[in-house]
Amino acid sequence: MVKLTRNKLTQIFVSTLVVALVFAAGCSQSPTSNLDQPTEPRVLQRSLPSGSAQLGSANLSVAETISAEKGGVLTCLDVILEVPPGAVDTASLFSIDIPDINVFFNEFGTHGMVFNVPVKVTMSYRDADLSGIDEKTIRIAWLNETSGELEDMECEVDFVNKTVTGYLDHFSAYGLISD
Repeated sequence: MVKLTRNKLTQIFVSTLVVALVFAAGCSQSPTSNLDQPTEPRVLQRSLPSGSAQLGSANLSVAETISAEKGGVLTCLDVILEVPPGAVDTASLFSIDIPDINVFFNEFGTHGMVFNVPVKVTMSYRDADLSGIDEKTIRIAWLNETSGELEDMECEVDFVNKTVTGYLDHFSAYGLISD
């Protein structure tokens, strides 16, 4: 018969208690369980340098009629729309509105316009707050008003110049998002 001393019994009890507490407190979930769940994409935030000039509302919206035959370019702050010839059937009003300078979210108009040829959009994220952001996850998304969801679109990221470029087939609200 094995004889256990009181000291030995105490050690076994404490060891068992520690293992049980560790399991209950920290090991009840797999360490990779958060990796299995998709993270909610979020719109990138701007990090404007302190002391930078206040931007007036005139700088946050631009509109121009662009020729169907010649196309054209429209620029507002850190957003560039390049309209190729033939994108629309007749000269049309194009606009870029940045409703909140603190986020990379833009409204392009004429709202709902659909293109014959894709319109190129380039958005710079050089002023983005990249704290906790993996640059490889930055992309353009458009707001699907029917579902209320941001939907990813195919785009290219230029990590050197900190720009994201995509091709639009319609106008809606678009933003730079990241996981």
